[in-house]
Amino acid sequence: MIDLNKKVEMCMLGDFYGKVLTEKQRVVFSSYWESDCSLFEIAEELGITRQAVHDCLNKAEQSLVEMEQKCGFVKKYQETKVDLQELLAVLDSKDRKQQIISEKIKNIIAKL
Repeated sequence: MIDLNKKVEMCMLGDFYGKVLTEKQRVVFSSYWESDCSLFEIAEELGITRQAVHDCLNKAEQSLVEMEQKCGFVKKYQETKVDLQELLAVLDSKDRKQQIISEKIKNIIAKL
């Protein structure tokens, strides 16, 4: 059974850095993490061995983790989102100027 936290982490890494993967790695990664296919199902679909799927998936995951270690975009995204949510909580009042700022922050969070 796949750990939900690991699934969320891998899907975010895929969203941010998926373009660095080869086409085959993207297909395997997406099938496994986003479509919940088993290694066996992916192997059957691609006409390769289960071990080849396993190796391809491991290389894809390793590449994505290395990209995050180098760039840190996912971490920055998560930190920014938390900061904006905290600001939003502070601004939650009846004051009109604060309401305008609050709406702008909500729009930024939605775009993230």
